[in-house]
Amino acid sequence: MIEHLSKSRYKRGLHCNKQLWLSTHKYDLGNYQKNFSALIGDKVGIGATEIFKDGKLVDTPFNKHEEAVQNTLEFLNDLKVGAIFEAAFSYNNINIRVDILERLENESWGIREVKSSKSIKDNFYHDISIQYYVLKNLNYKISSAQIMYVNENYVLKNNRVEWDKFFLRSEYKDLIENNTDEIQDNISYLKNIQIVDQEPNVSPGKSFCGGCEFWDYCIKDKPKDWIANIPRLHKSKKRILDEKNIDSISKIPNDFPFTEKQQIVVDSTKTNQVFRSKKFFYELKKFKPPVYFFDFETLSCALPTINNTKPFEKLPFQWSLHHLDLNKNIEHWEFLATEKKDYRKEGIEKLIDIVMNDEAKIVVYNQSFEKSVLNQMGDTFPELQDSLNGIINRIIDLEVFIKENYYHPDFQGSYSLKKVLPALLPDEKKYNEGNVSDGEQAQDNFYRLLFEEKDQENKKQIISNLLEYCKKDTESLLLIYQYFENL
Repeated sequence: MIEHLSKSRYKRGLHCNKQLWLSTHKYDLGNYQKNFSALIGDKVGIGATEIFKDGKLVDTPFNKHEEAVQNTLEFLNDLKVGAIFEAAFSYNNINIRVDILERLENESWGIREVKSSKSIKDNFYHDISIQYYVLKNLNYKISSAQIMYVNENYVLKNNRVEWDKFFLRSEYKDLIENNTDEIQDNISYLKNIQIVDQEPNVSPGKSFCGGCEFWDYCIKDKPKDWIANIPRLHKSKKRILDEKNIDSISKIPNDFPFTEKQQIVVDSTKTNQVFRSKKFFYELKKFKPPVYFFDFETLSCALPTINNTKPFEKLPFQWSLHHLDLNKNIEHWEFLATEKKDYRKEGIEKLIDIVMNDEAKIVVYNQSFEKSVLNQMGDTFPELQDSLNGIINRIIDLEVFIKENYYHPDFQGSYSLKKVLPALLPDEKKYNEGNVSDGEQAQDNFYRLLFEEKDQENKKQIISNLLEYCKKDTESLLLIYQYFENL
């Protein structure tokens, strides 16, 4: 049996034919965990349905497509149904589910593809074009084909989303009709990919393959010193190495041209030696105690959750702060919002009260993030702006220091804390050993804490998990500094 195409497979196949082939022939090898952005996307999709009157949902599971098609036909023939949500159709072994199919005048229909994005992305066109193609070939009259996406200037009022104002729309019908031959060619090409026995040969890359469910499968045979670990390796140089079948940094010729920072990574990897700049200890003096180590966690998603905020606005819901004094004594403070209210000012004022008692430097990791949050809080609460500007002026970035002065072969081309900490301190607890291991999981947990979880014991566990995760961030900064100080 030949596997069907769907709108998701169509879009993914145009990006990477290997991904399409694997989803057809080796589906079980994929990692299909749903991330926080996807969960919020589902809520945005549900919200969009509230705009359409007399709508009906085809709630048949996706693995029962034929049944879903029959349920859709019943709604199509019921003139009282003004819109169909998750409408199912099949044509020429292409199965689609339309987010919203709106009944329009003169027995025509409108396709409404819902996206939880604040801008139109090029690949959205593929989502909606294959839906239009199927419906037109089934002889439905389609007079409109729109992408519905998030209005980034929408402001939440009265703790209730006004969905008709939350969305913007972009019409695609004319563009699709002007490219019908290309769509047909794409479908033929992708169907041919599906039926071949041999797996396509596509060289994986970290940016090209971002978010792919088959990432672990595709890199399973890559060496530890994979050339993809070279930061910002231009595609033209990667192509040269691919053509020479060079997958390993150790096999790269010594005269191959790299930038200065790339050369440091290459040399360190080849020799398995740490790189330390000549100005390392001089620059390290900027971090000497008394000093604070600080980290924010923010909620940033398509759905605004606080009155007078916009979609994707960064809402600082948590912070952790360590202090190292001249006598090497350590003190720790933390904040976590746990109630459905505007928690931002309370959290920022608590931070100000602590760090304004002295003028010690404040160490962060990736200063552009912390500074942007603090600047935004200054705009939101003008009465705090002077204090926040004072904090901003005291911030120094440990990540910048490491990038300019230090490299360990086990960084594997990355300067994230998730790589730096275990490379320097392999006996310390790793991020993936905790219940919250990254910022996206932190957002997911916080959202559940405030808006979904009802069980008090579960809430206590979420709070504990979040506090542990954020504390680990600033504790990691402290430990890394102490490691460097003892070199």
